[in-house]
Amino acid sequence: MQPAPTGAGAGAGPGPSHPQNQMEVILKDLVGRGGSDLHLLHGYAPIYRISTEVTAYSSTALNSDEIWKLLAPYIDAKSKETFDRDCRVNVSFTVNGVGRFRMNVAKAQGTVSASIRAIPNKIYPLSALGLPPIVGQLTQKRKGIILITGATGSGKSTTMAAMLDHINKVGRPGKVVTIEDPIETLFAPQKSFFLQREVGVDTPSFELGIQDALRQDPDIISIGELRSAESIRAALTAAETGHLVLSTLHTPDSAKTAQRIISSFPGNEQETIRDQVATTLEAVISQYLLPRADGKGLVLAIEVLLATPAVRQLIKKGDLGQLYDILQTGTSQGMISMDASIKSLLQRQIIKREIALGIIRNTSLLD
Repeated sequence: MQPAPTGAGAGAGPGPSHPQNQMEVILKDLVGRGGSDLHLLHGYAPIYRISTEVTAYSSTALNSDEIWKLLAPYIDAKSKETFDRDCRVNVSFTVNGVGRFRMNVAKAQGTVSASIRAIPNKIYPLSALGLPPIVGQLTQKRKGIILITGATGSGKSTTMAAMLDHINKVGRPGKVVTIEDPIETLFAPQKSFFLQREVGVDTPSFELGIQDALRQDPDIISIGELRSAESIRAALTAAETGHLVLSTLHTPDSAKTAQRIISSFPGNEQETIRDQVATTLEAVISQYLLPRADGKGLVLAIEVLLATPAVRQLIKKGDLGQLYDILQTGTSQGMISMDASIKSLLQRQIIKREIALGIIRNTSLLD
């Protein structure tokens, strides 16, 4: 593998055409236009994602060396070593007066590419994000695991930050340990105090970070993402031992979340894992961010499955398909099905019918 280009000279001051200033101009423009993501690819001009649309920043295409020069000021020596070794690295950084950003840098056909996500400067209250009151109530749990699921760009990190902020401001006093890749939102202590650790910087992996957390006297453990069977196992153990665990998965709904967790393990372990999930799960919050019918941004569609005795029994038996039926009948307990959420958004003319049809399971609800 070829090492990353060296980029701009370390001793140069940041003049008007200095790569760091060029990058700050682009990121400031992205945030000012309400964009969520910046994409840098060899042979393309910088590309923004604004709501669901993509648009070019300019007509000037960048090559791989030019992209690296833009990125280099935000990549320290250790992160560069990781990139040279693994052809990928995740970092986060702050641009003064603009905001905080999460960046994935990766090789693509031997060239440098980057995807940069703007992290909201402000942590919004749960209600301001369109999250129902039950989500705030879930943060009062003393133990168990709460999973926030959805596709990339569905707002999982934003929901997680809002839940941790709610705990920090109005919840019980305690210690929160976060394991992230990379660290996104920085929390200032109020009722809670925070130990924030970054994978690849402060701990080698999510699973080892979780194991460390169990020796750090936490009340709450927040895990950026459950990516492997070992990280799932460690998270379930943390919940079993009396901690409240929050984490995310790239799954579209509650039933598929349970299925994904269980199928991550060999067949001879799945019964044990089903028992662990049935015992420790408190809730699954699944979400989509959908384009508004008026073209003014995105709106949240949400599903909330609560781990009632009936839900625990279905998980233990492996009857995961029946979780959809539980969601439909569990509204009095605070549950919300994705179909009901989509139907409500359509009835209120917040989303268009074609968007609803692309997600809803039971299309007859739209007749």
